[in-house]
Amino acid sequence: MTEPLVCDETPVEFFREQLEKAMDHQRVSTSAFTEYYLVNLLTRAIGRSMVAGDGGADETPLALLYVEAVRSARAERARLLQSLGDQALFLSGFFADSLARRLVDLDYCRALGGFAYARLSREAAGSVAPVFEELAARFVEFSDLLQEVSETTRLTTVQSVVRLYERWQQTGSKRAAQLLQAQGIAPMASAREARLS
Repeated sequence: MTEPLVCDETPVEFFREQLEKAMDHQRVSTSAFTEYYLVNLLTRAIGRSMVAGDGGADETPLALLYVEAVRSARAERARLLQSLGDQALFLSGFFADSLARRLVDLDYCRALGGFAYARLSREAAGSVAPVFEELAARFVEFSDLLQEVSETTRLTTVQSVVRLYERWQQTGSKRAAQLLQAQGIAPMASAREARLS
């Protein structure tokens, strides 16, 4: 019997399952609160686009959004910092390949997102502060998790393997190297080191 084309899962159930698979695969663990936050981030992303130009996200560049947040009153600052961190995490997870071909690259996006979450963790009250602190400290790990969710929910093409190799060259990501090895490609550390020197 073939699998049905229509799934009975809710978006929350779907993304929780995908995130748990990625966490198991990458051997990443986190608090239940942070996992819940990541699942909700993914669910919100499909409900209203978080990508600039699609009408759902603020089209203000991330750096200007940060400046606006810093200049805002406390409640508005928290909202803007969370929006900035969420957008940066989603972009660096789901659109890492396209960031490599833009003026604002993956490292910049990750740094700014982590910085926004760090600032938010210092200003947040109650039980959410540790979630933002963990998102800041482990931003790259969580970005890698979202990249895996993105990759498992779309078809793999030759172009995506080339983009993965380019991402490995740019960032030196261990996960990107493992994915390349799974495709039968052995990235050479000396090539990356030569580029950095």
